[in-house]
Amino acid sequence: MLKTVSMIVILSNLLFSALPPRYQNEKDLNVMVEFVKSHAIVMNGLNSIDFDAKVIYYNQECKVYFKRESVIHPRGWVGPAEALIFDRASCKY
Repeated sequence: MLKTVSMIVILSNLLFSALPPRYQNEKDLNVMVEFVKSHAIVMNGLNSIDFDAKVIYYNQECKVYFKRESVIHPRGWVGPAEALIFDRASCKY
């Protein structure tokens, strides 16, 4: 019995699962909001944040794009989405 419980605990620590959308969305939104907070030009000219497209719009025509970090996983890997990271900006920030 103790051996079975020990194996279950060990295996459960090795398994990863995807984050529920609520938590993944919260992580992604925090990345985008922190970017805005840390760049005065973006904060001062903020127009909107398009969460679906992962784009911040500022100073009318400027955009900041985000993307998922690219990581290669072993076949069959299941886990949370990769971190949202800065991709590029259409204007100086």
